[in-house]
Amino acid sequence: MKNILILSILLLGTISQTNAQLKLRTPEGKIVLLFDNGTWKYEEIKNVEKPVAQIKSAEEIAKPLVIIDTELESQTVIKGISEKLNKFSDTNNQVKADFQIISIEGKVILKTNWKIMDAEGFRFFGFITKKSKMLFSLSNGESIELQYAEDFEPKEYPKYKFTTFAAELELNEDQIRKLQNAYLEKVEMYWSRRTESYEIFNPDYFVKELPKIIK
Repeated sequence: MKNILILSILLLGTISQTNAQLKLRTPEGKIVLLFDNGTWKYEEIKNVEKPVAQIKSAEEIAKPLVIIDTELESQTVIKGISEKLNKFSDTNNQVKADFQIISIEGKVILKTNWKIMDAEGFRFFGFITKKSKMLFSLSNGESIELQYAEDFEPKEYPKYKFTTFAAELELNEDQIRKLQNAYLEKVEMYWSRRTESYEIFNPDYFVKELPKIIK
């Protein structure tokens, strides 16, 4: 049985040579290690910890906010498994959100670009509406709610099997201070058709990005 599995991987996967073994990549992207004694195992994925930005002092965060006009780069902040999509696929089950902060004339806009790995995202998630919100759990034990103020329709890409939701909201002064005072730990997204929890990919996003728009 093992020989059949190994042969299948050899036929369908990509092969590379390591010290005393063969390293193969399956069509699903997993790495399989084949040893000289005929045994095999999946390669362990080691998580590389990224440096985390330091939180400023309470006194520094409490200072009056003077917002400068600027447009920051988009970054991936949320990346996790959708409980709903996971019921149908072990691979196309991810939800991702890129954030971008734009400040102009004293207003701070948070643009959120969601990507759902489903060609018909509307059927499961619906729209982002005025009732939609992101509820973040923070590292200091608190939570913060970011509410959308408008309705946004999804854009579906059947050929590429994903759906995007481009939406935005405005951050007020209290939210700006609170987001600088803790790291993101988890998020609950309230779509029009369901609520799901997702993992945070970039926990110090607001801690490192918000100071860039403050004079």
